[in-house]
Amino acid sequence: MSSRLYPALHRPAPYPADEAFENLRQRVHALLDSGEAGRWELLRAEWLYDVALLTNDFRLWMQHLDRGFGTAK
Repeated sequence: MSSRLYPALHRPAPYPADEAFENLRQRVHALLDSGEAGRWELLRAEWLYDVALLTNDFRLWMQHLDRGFGTAK
């Protein structure tokens, strides 16, 4: 895809300043800073945060498709 045709897809969008996202991010950073956290606990926290970001990106992509659906020729 060309950025000229799809400029919104190539511009980085900020992640939502949502309380749930912030809590997940803080948990990952707290586990990283803590030397006592187990690998599985850290992996699970990172996975939850990544899935939350991915589903949000998917939601934004679907909104983008829905907006252009009625105007496509």
